[in-house]
Amino acid sequence: MADLPDTRCVPVVRADFRDDGVWEQLKRDIVRPTEEGFVADVDFVEDRALIGLSGTAIAAGYPRDYPRRYRHPVVFVVDTTTVSLPERPLLVVNLNERNATGPFRTLPRQVQSIENNLSIANMDFHEFARSADPDGVFRGF
Repeated sequence: MADLPDTRCVPVVRADFRDDGVWEQLKRDIVRPTEEGFVADVDFVEDRALIGLSGTAIAAGYPRDYPRRYRHPVVFVVDTTTVSLPERPLLVVNLNERNATGPFRTLPRQVQSIENNLSIANMDFHEFARSADPDGVFRGF
């Protein structure tokens, strides 16, 4: 089981440490306001205990304990797949105990939409997951 830090904002967890430049660019992309002016309310966290784990293993390591244990319904993970692919798709892990939808991936510029809508319960995790493209990456509505 992975330890998720008790952050004020939704965590974006770094699990791959091969490229500091990619990490810094992802952070800039995620905090940059969208064209509509929305910003992601996230905290960036580095977790070296996740190095070498697959996305599946990372997702399985976070128990679905929102709202009892976690204050946020989702966690974003920068893993090996994120760093390796040109679009940099982050892993999006569902923490909500009342929703069985599995993880999906999203482009960095969609983190704002996902975080904003899940944090205010405007949309559910499954709405984003089912809107992912056939390759499992959510690129927007």
